[in-house]
Amino acid sequence: MTGVSIWRGTDDVSTSIDGDLADWSTLADKDWSTLLLGNGLSMNLWAGFGYKSLYTAASLSSEAKAIFAELGTTNFEQGLQCLHHANIALRALEQPTTLVDATYEQIRDALFNTVGDVHVAWDDFPPDTHDHIATQIDRFESVFTTSYDLNLYWSHMWAQYKSTNVTTNIVDLFWAGDRFDPANCDVWSNKATRVLYLHGGLHLWQDDQTGENGKWTHASGGRLLDLKSKYGPGSDRRPLFVSEGTWAAKSRTIRQSSYLSFCLDELRTDESPAVVFGQALADQDRHILTALNEGSQRRIAISMYPMGDDEAVVEEKARLLQALRGHRVEFFDSTTHPLGDPALLITP
Repeated sequence: MTGVSIWRGTDDVSTSIDGDLADWSTLADKDWSTLLLGNGLSMNLWAGFGYKSLYTAASLSSEAKAIFAELGTTNFEQGLQCLHHANIALRALEQPTTLVDATYEQIRDALFNTVGDVHVAWDDFPPDTHDHIATQIDRFESVFTTSYDLNLYWSHMWAQYKSTNVTTNIVDLFWAGDRFDPANCDVWSNKATRVLYLHGGLHLWQDDQTGENGKWTHASGGRLLDLKSKYGPGSDRRPLFVSEGTWAAKSRTIRQSSYLSFCLDELRTDESPAVVFGQALADQDRHILTALNEGSQRRIAISMYPMGDDEAVVEEKARLLQALRGHRVEFFDSTTHPLGDPALLITP
């Protein structure tokens, strides 16, 4: 890409911003200890992840839509939590819970059905792709992800329990009976890779009664894409994932979870050179940008999908350079990175 450039001035340097994107091979040999992933990896794996939001894709009843409208949110978690509390209140008052329970189940089923509809199936996921993803993840000390699908977790589990081709040392900190213990988060091996789900995941849950966070496993019974039977209007557990549309709303949900709060705090205190892949760092994720900016200056390499539009690339670079102006920021073509290889696209 050529033909469009602007100049960005800072206190000590002026940088030319053009439409060129580096090949990842020119950056790969540097010491990158941290990886921040977004939905770009998932979209590169499976075309079904190209939807704009679960709420838009879901088929909701008029009653369910009324709940979301009254709450002023499109967050399934908040809708389910509201109906859960309504169920408790109505039972305490010895009043019928039929409509509340039916609406709860409709929202719950719509959420999981939608995710199941768009998610790549376990049986369609090539073992070689699992090996490839796990091998790439294992190169880092810490991996943060804002995506809540199962792709990363599945590859982690495949490499740990099934693969005969790769050996990895990936941990997710749910080692206390598949629960997260804030007092037991230390990783003693300097060769281990921590995976932290900043926005939760489909396999994660929160118990509103105890405040515990944990994960479902295959050993818990059933498939991880079919967990709706685990939740109900009388259950204290609900899915732990952040689906709000604004950074402020996301931050509020994160603060309600010990696990999510821990993950964001870890990103906030991380000062290692970082690769950002498939994460746009847009305004709705301003809390992620804020966390990145709280540490001292470091090198950050950001992937960009080649748009074929020099002006759009320049504008996006300028936005990110301004947002991360305290750091040394570089950009690379996402399709040249091992996680962005177009050949990874899964076809059923």
